Amino acid sequence: MRATLLAATLAMAILIVAGCGEEGAGQGSGHESDAEPRPTPQAKQKQPKKAESVKGEVAKKPSQEQHQHKAVPKPEPEGAPRNIPGLTPQHVYLNLENRGFKCSEPKLMGPDNEVRWTCEKQEAQGEYLVEINSSDANSVRLVEARVISHEPARADALAQDFLGYIARTSSEGGQPEEAKAWLEHNVGSKVSAEFGGVSYTLGGTAGSRFLELE
Repeated sequence: MRATLLAATLAMAILIVAGCGEEGAGQGSGHESDAEPRPTPQAKQKQPKKAESVKGEVAKKPSQEQHQHKAVPKPEPEGAPRNIPGLTPQHVYLNLENRGFKCSEPKLMGPDNEVRWTCEKQEAQGEYLVEINSSDANSVRLVEARVISHEPARADALAQDFLGYIARTSSEGGQPEEAKAWLEHNVGSKVSAEFGGVSYTLGGTAGSRFLELE
């Protein structure tokens, strides 16, 4: 009887121990499957940079195309030639025609198609020539007047009369009387002056005197 009871007790103890072992093994395997593997330090270093940071770097640097299309400052255009204030070609050549000059029709001169009128007159004492240069029919850029004396000793006297007239009548709205007085005092010399916004230049050679207004 005792032997039978002891055998049953040992068998029950063996079953309980075996059951606890299997339960522990099952719980251990469940924890291992649920846990996520932690990244190693090397894995963290190999992760690529975020796309946003790369775009930020590109935005800071201009592209090659932007460099090629960089705006280049254009040279400023040259200023237009200065005209004699208030003077027209008609004013000059009509006054000369009233003094017996013969004036040509306007002609295009040079690559800029500048317009030129030429007025001439010959007398026993000398020859007179006036050229009117303009960019159009309503303005005057340059007036060149020249007198050639048949007697070199009288060149200054002829120049004072004729060139003084040109200086006085070709400076509308300027200082005609001052310009005429300056010319009469300096005729025969190579000098320049400005009156009323008009530049006057005197010069000449033996027997010839000229005046330029611009």
